[in-house]
Amino acid sequence: MQDILKKYKKNKIKANIIVILTSFVLAIWINIFLIDWTNIGQNLKTSVLNSKVQTNKADFYLEEINNNLFVVSNKKISNIDSLSLSITYNPENVTIQNIKSDIWNLINISNTKWVNSIIITFDKWTNIDKNNKILKIDLSKKYNRTENINIINANFKDLNWWHYSLSTSWVTF
Repeated sequence: MQDILKKYKKNKIKANIIVILTSFVLAIWINIFLIDWTNIGQNLKTSVLNSKVQTNKADFYLEEINNNLFVVSNKKISNIDSLSLSITYNPENVTIQNIKSDIWNLINISNTKWVNSIIITFDKWTNIDKNNKILKIDLSKKYNRTENINIINANFKDLNWWHYSLSTSWVTF
């Protein structure tokens, strides 16, 4: 009777080792050939090592540099007559001290709590290049806590007087 139990235990151990080795080989094969080489695999992959993948930015986005916010263009825009956008923020903690542009004429049409609307006009038809800093926004916070600043309703008027909407994004600082 002991011989049957010993045989059973040996077969059980062999079967378990075969299942583990087969699973290991199959997992490596799936990872190498399916996940790493396909677009679906790249989109499904979630690991700390691959977390610095570049994301698609909006047409206009906010970038924080040395406690200053800059509105940056992510697209080349040609033959612009005027550009308008609104910035939303939490006025209970954030104060917009100054909005300026070194190159273009700036009209701050509305500076109410929560929303600041801006129109940028140009002396002549202008082109905005990719990664161009359009505005510099000087901010201050009353309390040291996380806040979101959003760009909304960004659009421009071109040479033919057509109005185009632009995609926008936000920044957390």
